[in-house]
Amino acid sequence: MDQVKFGAELISRLMDHLCSQLDGCVGVGLSVWPDGTLLRATGVAVELDAEQLTSGAGPLVEASRDERQVSGEVAGTHVVAVPGSWGDGGPIVLTVYLSHEPRVEDLKAIEEVEPLVATAAAVVEFCAGEVLRAEQMARMVQHRRHIEQAKGLVMAARSCEPGEAFELLVRTSQHANVKLRDVATALVVTVGGTLEDGAEEEADPPDAARVVARRLWKALRS
Repeated sequence: MDQVKFGAELISRLMDHLCSQLDGCVGVGLSVWPDGTLLRATGVAVELDAEQLTSGAGPLVEASRDERQVSGEVAGTHVVAVPGSWGDGGPIVLTVYLSHEPRVEDLKAIEEVEPLVATAAAVVEFCAGEVLRAEQMARMVQHRRHIEQAKGLVMAARSCEPGEAFELLVRTSQHANVKLRDVATALVVTVGGTLEDGAEEEADPPDAARVVARRLWKALRS
């Protein structure tokens, strides 16, 4: 299909652009879960994504399983694995390999491009009729909206930049071992009492996420 071809080309261009924006970027990969199908990879991601998919271990696999951003090392290379959309089975995961530990500016650049890559991948899979259905794509947009809303709350409370706010949400998610999307949704509910899109039943965060969100908001306001 033309849409599939266009989406694949868009993914390639976005991944190349992301790599060009990051000092020390040595590879970028994109995979679809739960099957762990590698859609595209450049540089060291060709080998290192495949290695993690084969072994069933590593930041890429952890990010797909826990649906939260994971940083780590693979074969001496630093990697940031970001789950970019959430379907019934699992996420689309973007991996970015760096020659140094990820910095705030690196996370900010990844954050800006990742939603576009994830959306392009969702279009490819939706048109191919293999992974995502229309309602799953709607949930992907919903989760993204809640993360953006949570970032806005953190930015307002701390008077910080978007990248710093996102990094704080990621660290909170990793420290508490709670999915990033759940922490973000719970924070929005904690502060506002409800979700702006009226999707409480669909996006109701688990109790653990609510506890984490309340603690985070208390710390931000102290």
